[in-house]
Amino acid sequence: MIKISEYDPQLVADIVKFRREAYSNSGRNGNHVDRWSADEFDSKATHVVMFNEQGQIIGAVRIITGEKWTIDEYLDFEYDRVNGVEFGRLAITQPSHNGKRVLAELIKAACKHCAAQGRTHFYGFVIARLKKELERLRVPFEELAPPVAPMGENSFLIRFQLDELIRY
Repeated sequence: MIKISEYDPQLVADIVKFRREAYSNSGRNGNHVDRWSADEFDSKATHVVMFNEQGQIIGAVRIITGEKWTIDEYLDFEYDRVNGVEFGRLAITQPSHNGKRVLAELIKAACKHCAAQGRTHFYGFVIARLKKELERLRVPFEELAPPVAPMGENSFLIRFQLDELIRY
């Protein structure tokens, strides 16, 4: 089941705990787990969360709109903030569930939610492993800037466009 929610303090607390566990077990540098797990944007974001049958979170991504985005802290770039959103803090604990790819289902649900609001450009600041996975899956995206490593590993600014994702 996928739930899309505006700020809900209990849900965000559960998501932060989930992210911390997912990131800690992902092989990422443990020195930055707290910064990856939570920040001030969680209370302003829309959260897309996938649950298993036992009600446990197995995947989450957040959507940020407005004038300030997380990626502003790392890059100086002109984003389309009218038609765009930032996808961030993606975390999954299993690649598939009930025959469906958790990553794909989360992104699809987030895209549909944004499209219903007239948002057609999806920006993300992704680590190298996720970028490689997107390339392997042949998900259409555009790399917008050279990599930077603000939290200990190379991350890339990418943009997805709704019409390209629909064709995918």
